[in-house]
Amino acid sequence: MKKFCALIVCLAVLASSTPAWAVPAFNDVFKKLYVKDGTPLAEAKCNACHGKNAEGKDDKKVRNEFGKAVAKYLKKGDFTGDSKKFDPKSPEGEKALTEGLEKAAAEKSSDGKPFADLLKAGQVPKQ
Repeated sequence: MKKFCALIVCLAVLASSTPAWAVPAFNDVFKKLYVKDGTPLAEAKCNACHGKNAEGKDDKKVRNEFGKAVAKYLKKGDFTGDSKKFDPKSPEGEKALTEGLEKAAAEKSSDGKPFADLLKAGQVPKQ
């Protein structure tokens, strides 16, 4: 009976946990392009692209408007897994990441300004 209870607890923990879907290479290139120490953007870390859920907690599944623009140009599967197109640490992978982030930055935010202007000023895009 103890083994059965332990199994149920383990299954419950596994079922309730969520996998980490972050792609470190995206963040590494993003930081090279836009992040300067001491700016709100540097302090935002993941929230440069992600946002808060309905309860007001940071949530990697939620994308802010810049994160939605990035998702148009960069797909996680292109840089991770067995079928990836690019090795994110290769020159080709870094070039693809840079191009995708620059395309997203060229898009306009809801206030009509390009994300690049906001990012270069060290500001965090709106939720």
